[in-house]
Amino acid sequence: MHRRALQTLCLVPLLAPCFTLGCRDGGADTPIKASEKFEAARAWKHMQAQIAFGARPAGSPAAAELRDWLVAELAALKLSPVREAFTAEGTPRGSVAMENVYADLEGQPGPDGAPAPMICLGAHYDTKRMDFEFLGANDGASGVAALLELARVLSNAEQSAVTYRFLFLDGEEAMRFTWRDPDNCYGSRHHVRQLTQTFGALKRIKAFILLDLVADEDLHLELDSNSTRRLLAIFRKAAKGLGDEEIFARYWNPIRDDHEQFKLRGIPALDLIDLHFGPQANEYWHTSQDTLDHCSMESLQRVGNLVLAALPQVAADFGR
Repeated sequence: MHRRALQTLCLVPLLAPCFTLGCRDGGADTPIKASEKFEAARAWKHMQAQIAFGARPAGSPAAAELRDWLVAELAALKLSPVREAFTAEGTPRGSVAMENVYADLEGQPGPDGAPAPMICLGAHYDTKRMDFEFLGANDGASGVAALLELARVLSNAEQSAVTYRFLFLDGEEAMRFTWRDPDNCYGSRHHVRQLTQTFGALKRIKAFILLDLVADEDLHLELDSNSTRRLLAIFRKAAKGLGDEEIFARYWNPIRDDHEQFKLRGIPALDLIDLHFGPQANEYWHTSQDTLDHCSMESLQRVGNLVLAALPQVAADFGR
């Protein structure tokens, strides 16, 4: 599914800087003051809540319970969650009922009343189906936790000139142990297919940003050669502005993940992921060692800071 390289540790303070959120202004970013900061402690509680459901593979009762929890959390932010139910046909386990959940934070409409262009932020909530209780603290829970906290921060900001979609995807993990097409990315494939069937929906989405495995205590996000280079450059520049250039790895790797389904449809896409989960290589990934004690609240803070720092430029460059 993924490939990666060895990396080194970088520690930064847990302080959350104050950010601005972007608007369109003829190609220049017009800042909007955010009233809230990303709080890693809140995101950490979201990780704990997910793990309390136990293993959450697609089609399981625990995944259904987690969806109900997601809907409640989004509604508490005064968002209107949408449940996108579908059946994944022809999987190695036959037909499997799945469901994406998303909510839109609407931006300012254009002068002609047209809906604001959309930036989609995504994470998958399902966990890998194993012959043991795979809790997926990092692989699954961390991206969802960071995305929920980003939704809270953005919901408490002034209205942007872009709409933000917070998309929680089912079925990213393969039904069998080995990642092999088309046995993967069921939720993202379905969501993109739905976009193509709704007039103007696909064109409206200007960029897709995926969060996956973002709580590794030794955090180094991949330089993913399958991501859109222009988006990655924005995030690397934002990291430099935060004094956290070492948040990114030193080597390029091609990453297979949900973001590819968007890129295949012409949507610029970026995967924020660390696939060096363990002290030597990737030995905690898809094992019983993917637990909270191998994750870091500080890493969640760094990723939250990075996304909020980068979004204004993403909105300026892509949100037209």
